[in-house]
Amino acid sequence: MQIWWAVVCLAVFLIGVTKSGFGSGAGLMIVPMTAIAMRHMPAGAEAALPLLLPLLIVGDVVAIWQYRRHFSTAIIVRLAPGTVVGVIVGTLLLSWFASKKEMAEALINLEIGLESVFLVSLNWYREWRARHGVPPYRPSAVKSAAVGAFAGTSSTLAHAAGPIIALHLLPQQLERGVFVGTCALYFFFVNTAKLPGYYFSGLFHQISPTFALQFLPLVLLGAVFGFWVNRRIRDRLFTKTVYGITFALGWYILYRGYEGLGYR
Repeated sequence: MQIWWAVVCLAVFLIGVTKSGFGSGAGLMIVPMTAIAMRHMPAGAEAALPLLLPLLIVGDVVAIWQYRRHFSTAIIVRLAPGTVVGVIVGTLLLSWFASKKEMAEALINLEIGLESVFLVSLNWYREWRARHGVPPYRPSAVKSAAVGAFAGTSSTLAHAAGPIIALHLLPQQLERGVFVGTCALYFFFVNTAKLPGYYFSGLFHQISPTFALQFLPLVLLGAVFGFWVNRRIRDRLFTKTVYGITFALGWYILYRGYEGLGYR
């Protein structure tokens, strides 16, 4: 039991690291790590979502304060309409997924894995085009709304929208601090919007927010470490790191989804 609580603590620490260091895009492993560990505890794997949500919000708040002068409200405004729709759709799906947990988890993993691998590959192609004189990616309002809808749904169902937003922002060639600050502010709004849905769907009956906040020091410690790393990594290396981690984790999550459908 102590080993599995150690895994949970590591996942919580990574919330702070990814929120303050890499803008959420590299945090794809946090939910699977927590779910695997919680599966060996009385609360069960489904308790991972309510356990992590308050801690993710704390991580967002800390990152907003750290990057309070570095964010793009214009990008968030373009994402907002689709995101609202996505959160509503995800909330409505929570009750259906509750009765089909294993299949739902597998399908979500397949969607996130395919999306991560495809979007990283697409952005690498865009980088290649940029080196040959093609202008940087500038998403239209419709594309931004579509990304927001996917992000809102994935975030509500599995706290897994980090790669979607990261791969939407990275090709826009934002300054590193603006990238992290924009991610933090965006996910603060998304995660707080998820609270009513989690409450009314009964998720907080498994793990209460007050219990989750016992892990708060680990989030703060991770945030300090992530902020330190962000200040010392070069912009080009930062971008390559986020892309590389997301691509590798995308394949891993894709395998988990494939395995979850019974193909072993």
